Amino acid sequence: MKLDQHFLVNEKIAKLMASGCKIDEKSTVVEIGPGNGEVTRFIPKCNLTLIEKDRELAEKLKQKFNAKIVVGDGVSELRKRDFDFLISSVPYSISEPLVRELMLHGFKKAVLILPGKFIESILEPRTSFSFIANNLLGIKIIKTLEKSDFEPEPGASSVVVEIARNKKASRILEKLYLQQDKKLKNALREAIVEIKKTTKNKARKIIENLDLNKQSLDKSLKTVSLEVLRQIAAIKI
Repeated sequence: MKLDQHFLVNEKIAKLMASGCKIDEKSTVVEIGPGNGEVTRFIPKCNLTLIEKDRELAEKLKQKFNAKIVVGDGVSELRKRDFDFLISSVPYSISEPLVRELMLHGFKKAVLILPGKFIESILEPRTSFSFIANNLLGIKIIKTLEKSDFEPEPGASSVVVEIARNKKASRILEKLYLQQDKKLKNALREAIVEIKKTTKNKARKIIENLDLNKQSLDKSLKTVSLEVLRQIAAIKI
């Protein structure tokens, strides 16, 4: 086995994944890691892009499906495009990077196979990453899978999940995530300006009145503590 490959062999699960999205001919759909096309063959006619890292599999997919075939890394390629729906039996090694990437996109729904423990960690957030993911995304487990649903069998248990944007997400956390490499004080200022349609000076005064650790304001969103993230999500602006 190469490239962290565990091929889905349960046809019922493949059908479940493809039917979990309301796809029509106008839909833009991306599938990451289609492998041999186990799920692909059940995806309705649409504007379909298949992202496959294995060149040999990619060549075989070209013979089977009327779709755009892209050879490359799933997360990197997803970053380049907009989409309505994402379907993937995700290589476990890219689970977190893929969810991080999803939080940067507007999309209707993603139906993914992910490690069970990974999803549990998001739904019961104890880290900064899981807190942000649980806030910005709505994640629902729709099926717990058997190891025998794959060939070869994975070491970890897996679940099928539906993911969509969380309509009740913290607006300020959404804006900050798009500026996650900036210093928190600068990202906060820009977020407040955009949300309140106010000036930068007024935004600075609002930040000064917030009960946030001054050292945290000089960090990026990526490096602030879980406690600070909870404070930010609770800000009423």
